[in-house]
Amino acid sequence: MSLRPKTTALLRVRNAGDKSAAWIFTTGRGSLKYFRLYEVQDGRFDLTVDGADAASASRNLRTYQAFSSELVLDPGQEKILVIDFLSENSTYMPLRIETYGSFFKARRENIAMVSGVVIAVVVLILLNFLFFSITGHREFIWLAIAQAFFALNTVHSEGYFTIFFLADAPLLGVAIEEIFKCGFAAAMAQFGRSFVGTRQRFPKRDLVLRTLIGAALAIMLLQPGLWLYPPGLRSALHIGGWFVAVAVALFLPFIGFAAMKQLGRQLWPLFVGWGSLAAFIIYAAVASMGIFSWLPINWHLSGPVGLFESLMVTLALGLNLKKIQGDKLEADSNYARSMEERVAISEQAARLAKEKAFALETVNSQNALLHASGHDSRQVILALNSAIGVLKRGDGASAHGELTAMLQSSADYLNEIVSTTISGANIVGDDTDFLALSSFRAQALVEPLAMMFRTPFAGKKLTLTVQVEGEVTLVSDKPLLMRALANLLSNCYHYTERGGASLTIGTGASGAAIHIRDSGRGMSPAIMHALNGDDTGRLRGHADVGGTGSGFRSAKRLIERLSGSLEILSSDSSGTLIRILLPCAWPEVTPCDAETIQAGLPDWQLLDFDQRAAFETGLAGSTVAKRQIIALSYDDTTVTRSRLRNQVGLMIIKPICRELLGHPVFAARSENV
Repeated sequence: MSLRPKTTALLRVRNAGDKSAAWIFTTGRGSLKYFRLYEVQDGRFDLTVDGADAASASRNLRTYQAFSSELVLDPGQEKILVIDFLSENSTYMPLRIETYGSFFKARRENIAMVSGVVIAVVVLILLNFLFFSITGHREFIWLAIAQAFFALNTVHSEGYFTIFFLADAPLLGVAIEEIFKCGFAAAMAQFGRSFVGTRQRFPKRDLVLRTLIGAALAIMLLQPGLWLYPPGLRSALHIGGWFVAVAVALFLPFIGFAAMKQLGRQLWPLFVGWGSLAAFIIYAAVASMGIFSWLPINWHLSGPVGLFESLMVTLALGLNLKKIQGDKLEADSNYARSMEERVAISEQAARLAKEKAFALETVNSQNALLHASGHDSRQVILALNSAIGVLKRGDGASAHGELTAMLQSSADYLNEIVSTTISGANIVGDDTDFLALSSFRAQALVEPLAMMFRTPFAGKKLTLTVQVEGEVTLVSDKPLLMRALANLLSNCYHYTERGGASLTIGTGASGAAIHIRDSGRGMSPAIMHALNGDDTGRLRGHADVGGTGSGFRSAKRLIERLSGSLEILSSDSSGTLIRILLPCAWPEVTPCDAETIQAGLPDWQLLDFDQRAAFETGLAGSTVAKRQIIALSYDDTTVTRSRLRNQVGLMIIKPICRELLGHPVFAARSENV
């Protein structure tokens, strides 16, 4: 549609008051291809404002910021005003008559509003460039470009470019308006594409946005030659520019809603910001069409609405960055936790390897001890066999038959122990109360036993299971405790013909609880009562099985030496259950130094055996009894134990822990001093 025909409006104005007064008649328009304002007096048309004259139009616009004229009327006076104008893009003409005070107050408010909007948008632009420099996300650049176009369009739409620069160039003003408007629409649409990622997430909506961006760029590129086009093409470009701007504004809220649903609720400002501009456009269109005559319209509100949109979109970017940072922190935390778990697994593997090496070393040490004990036992066996031979040769009347049978039984039992590498005579035969205390995990105790006994058990087609319930660390004499358990497992091996045995270690209210269960033939209540009591007579669980009954009592003496207790809880045809209670057992122990142990044992003297010169000097100058001297050492070999048992009362194996102070042996010996 062509807008070339001029539009003429006639207004009759009368002062209805009783005093002379002056007003300002304003059109609200500052960019028109042709504009003239006349006053009709006595049939004459007096030209008041000539918009076709560049100098006159510039003076009028700079004074009133829109084509306006002073109107002075006496009481009851009437004037006729005629407006003749031609516009390139719209016949919208908001005519108003205001007092000087209200007119210039509205002008100042408009200037303040535009200045505030522009300053706020400039701040947002700087923030977006700052965010882009930090994050490198291109959506900040597109948003900054859109906000720059919006700030320029706000200044231009309020007429300030026209007032100061384009009073005589209406077509250039129209071209600039279309460039700013379409530039804002295209940049905001591209921001939506980049920020939301419509190409991957919403390909159909992305196609619409790309089409609108292409149309906006085409309209912008055609603007420099606007004065060369026929009126119809200029009108089509103007309509096309408004169509692109409105289409983008109305379509973006759907993108924002879809993004909020798929990417997270933190994008609610995106939907609110885009929706606010769409709602304002719909409202302005309804008000402009006059569907509701009472509905006011104020195009100056487009600036604050656009600023609100920019603020909300920037807030959406900030909230999304916060969520990304939160997700990154959570991912880093999960990664750190995963690395900690890997480190823990590596440390556990290293600890297990160390414990395995220690277990093998313990096994080797125990094997050496067993071999030495076996050698001693073989000497005893040879002596017994010699005695038996002598008795048999000189016992023609069988007077010593019972003694010969007893010696033969003892020789057979010792031979069987040696053959299975099990002997407790070396330690059990020692009647001293010397102990070598150390802290060790329960696995280091039971694993060597399992390795030593599984083969003999398997030879009889028996099973042997060992189990540690939870984390258990004991403070005790490990070789003595292992020897006691070996004696008990040896009994299980001898008295079990089917099934097998189990050894379980756990923690109780006062220390460690060790349960040994087998599926052997059991024993009578009398034998069980005698073994649980203090009876020292010869006991045999079964007459058809060789043995002296000393294995259980040896284990019991060892356990009691360790300040513990051993008891047979039950024994019948289905098997036997034995319980051992030991003090000083915890899930973990607390490492400490020798000074801490010495401070906790004022009646004792600690000497470091690993520092031989200092040890010998301290031992020679000691003023306390031998039984109150403690030797500290890393060396837990049989040779070191044998040497120190003649020099000190106790031995503590390094590394030491604070829990050693709670062992009953210190309290018992201190009371006996």
